[in-house]
Amino acid sequence: MKNKYFPSIKSKWGFSTGLLLISILSYSAILIPREISFLKTLSVLARYNATRFLPVTAFILLAALSLKDYRLSAITTALILFPLFSLALNGLWAGAYSENYVLSGLVPRSDAFGFYTGSISLLEKGFLAGIAVRRPLYGGFLAFILWITGGNLQITLAILVFLTAAVCFFSVIEVKKALNPSAAVLYFIVQFLFIRRFIGITMSENMGFILGTSSFTFFLVALRKLKHYPKVSIPFFLFSTLLYSLSQAARPGAVVVLPLLILFAGWLWKGKGKLSWKFMLVTTIIVAAGFLINTLIFSATTPGNIDQMNNAGYGIYGLAVGGKGWEQILIDHPEVNSLPQGIREQRIMEIILQEVASRPTNFINGLLHQFKILFSFQSTNSIFSFVYSKNDIFNYGLISLFFLLSAIGMVTAVFHRKKPFTAFILLLTLGFLLSLPFAPAYQSQYMRVYAASIPLLGILPAFGFSAISQYLPEKLRKNCIFRKPEEEGTSIAAVVFTIILASAILIGPITVRFLSPSEIPAPPGCPEGQSEVLLRYYPGSSIHIFKNTPDIMTWVPNITQLDYIGSIHNICCGDEITYFENIPAPNVLFPTINLLDSQEIYVIADGSLLPKKKTLLHVCGRIEDVHGEVSNHGFLYPETISTLQ
Repeated sequence: MKNKYFPSIKSKWGFSTGLLLISILSYSAILIPREISFLKTLSVLARYNATRFLPVTAFILLAALSLKDYRLSAITTALILFPLFSLALNGLWAGAYSENYVLSGLVPRSDAFGFYTGSISLLEKGFLAGIAVRRPLYGGFLAFILWITGGNLQITLAILVFLTAAVCFFSVIEVKKALNPSAAVLYFIVQFLFIRRFIGITMSENMGFILGTSSFTFFLVALRKLKHYPKVSIPFFLFSTLLYSLSQAARPGAVVVLPLLILFAGWLWKGKGKLSWKFMLVTTIIVAAGFLINTLIFSATTPGNIDQMNNAGYGIYGLAVGGKGWEQILIDHPEVNSLPQGIREQRIMEIILQEVASRPTNFINGLLHQFKILFSFQSTNSIFSFVYSKNDIFNYGLISLFFLLSAIGMVTAVFHRKKPFTAFILLLTLGFLLSLPFAPAYQSQYMRVYAASIPLLGILPAFGFSAISQYLPEKLRKNCIFRKPEEEGTSIAAVVFTIILASAILIGPITVRFLSPSEIPAPPGCPEGQSEVLLRYYPGSSIHIFKNTPDIMTWVPNITQLDYIGSIHNICCGDEITYFENIPAPNVLFPTINLLDSQEIYVIADGSLLPKKKTLLHVCGRIEDVHGEVSNHGFLYPETISTLQ
């Protein structure tokens, strides 16, 4: 039956295609111009200044979500959200800022450096390396996008941010359908303030957020369809479960949600007052499938004798000894760091069990310490620490509001716990809390470890606000900003986009694995005293540091020496800051790996010696560490650069 709320399939496809084009164009338009100073200012505000930018964004987003025509509302919302994400990316590039995980807006650093070079290893040698081995779903997908873009890191990051914007857009639209436009705006604020920190950064939090948010979106779709179309809701629920299982494989966090989802499935489709064992069994298989897929990708993209869980137990030990940091075990038991993979993790778990058994009060104190930090106004490790800006009044006001609305949302959910939607919120909350002993959030800045669970932190205050709005005077309740929309259809764009995205995440790494070179050319050798490096140079993956002249405007990849040095202090640590500060200009700086031994290196070279297109290079020169000592990894200063076929 066709009516204004349920258009024909042909009409839906046409609208979805148009929406996609509008989203791509509005997103891309922000990234193209460089000479517009106003755009640069706006971009920096979007990334770094929530105090000024957020209120304006919330107001115009509320206006867009409140439009009665749902198609016009979706288009207008897309025209706001997608440019907002590209502005946040542009803010990093326009100022070429250095943050903890990125140098001068583009060059990966620390863990981001490891993920990037590990993905390059898959692209060039056929297997993941370094830290990327821990997260094969993310490392493999990053390699897949790099393969599509010819190794251009800037374009790769732009694609990743677009995908993030898309899953956030679909999620906001679905929250609007479940609650109301005002609640959807609150939900979006939490989502954006969290992921903004990782926009343009090659960290696995991006994958956790993408999969976790997509999963949450389709859980809402399944619950919305449950009442009138129970059979239709089943595939949505199972698809959501698979996405969440993959999110926990990609970026482990609230893993206890998974067994609770199995019980939830049995409760949703129970018969005659009993749990449905049939649906519990099917959901169990889906949960297991997510981890099995991760294992298969891990096996296909890594060399033998590699353990994926090579950092397991560090955080739990810190909790077990009274609430200390993840590095505490290296202080108390430094010998574990010298053990081989597999044996090391086994030994750490033995130490944890012994510690808990002999001193259980320390573990309890550790839990209490964690809760004390999480539910506080601590600026780096509390549950809403990612909200912080430079304005303390704004910080405390917004975080207090989130805490208050979340508490109201929780109380309301308890009173209405028999409804599927509120029961689902309680399930996510319980799973989050029960996961904290296994993945201590207070040890990871800005809730990084719970990237896949950020929708929970957004839906709680959104639901609390929606509950409060029911007590407004009737005239206000009927206002479109507080009223749940009548449109109940499922966006074809959301379904198709998410299926394609999930397929790319699963198939992409295998594709790169089988298309990567089977062998590398034999290197010709270097003069005595020089290090030999074989590397692939990728245009779009380097920064050009210029001397300070009026004709050079900082905008990645070009950066003046003054701007380059200006934000280096934001990284860690003292020796690295000093080293990076003293890199001479003019020079080109780019990250890569030595294909001969898979060691991570930064290349510092004369730009005139580098090719204009993707090329395999043979380099002879000096590799040194941050102390200037000769090393096999660190900083490469070429003496000669030649091209290899």
